[in-house]
Amino acid sequence: MARFPGREELGALSDVEYEALGSLHLAVNDLHHEWVASGAVVERMIAMTDHAEHADGDSRFSHRSQALSEVVRAAYRYNRAVETAMWPCVSAYAVLGITLLDRVVNGRGPLDHFTVRALSAEPTLAALQAALSVPVASLRRARSGEFLASGQQDQKGLIITAEGVYISLADPARGMPLDRVQGAACRLTEADDPGIDSLWDNLMEPVTALAEQNTLEISYYLAQQD
Repeated sequence: MARFPGREELGALSDVEYEALGSLHLAVNDLHHEWVASGAVVERMIAMTDHAEHADGDSRFSHRSQALSEVVRAAYRYNRAVETAMWPCVSAYAVLGITLLDRVVNGRGPLDHFTVRALSAEPTLAALQAALSVPVASLRRARSGEFLASGQQDQKGLIITAEGVYISLADPARGMPLDRVQGAACRLTEADDPGIDSLWDNLMEPVTALAEQNTLEISYYLAQQD
């Protein structure tokens, strides 16, 4: 991820806004590295296990493939634990960043401490959708037309992906399937079923990229006003 802008670059933010945004940035940065690394371990161990199972097929003993299978399961559980810890930070970073960018470009005053703290926690699916739906042209008004067009295209993809989460939430294969009203009010980590693909599986990377861009957009907008 890109560096987090210095305090002077985000001068329009209050101290609590800046600290909350910075804390989420650091959490996402560290966890993203660990998530990618642990995912690579899972893939490597799966490949090793496949090779071992093939080799053990001609033997009366299968200690190697059995042992590696245990490691695969452990590696997968760790990777899932990392992404489960990462999603609340990623989604909160995106929502808080969009809220602050919208505040800055529209000239509104700082958020109070309680609002910032609330926005720093994992949002409900409905709150995430609402933030993702704020018009790009309103948020990135200092940018060129080509940049805006690209942002609008990315936004459409994210909105479609977020909408698809409702289908996953209603899947009977889940321990507790949710209807649309229940799904809108839920936080994905609370509704997640570790036995199947995560609810944020297709959202993690694009929301992470968006969260990082939001912070840079605040800095860029403020620089254009000087």
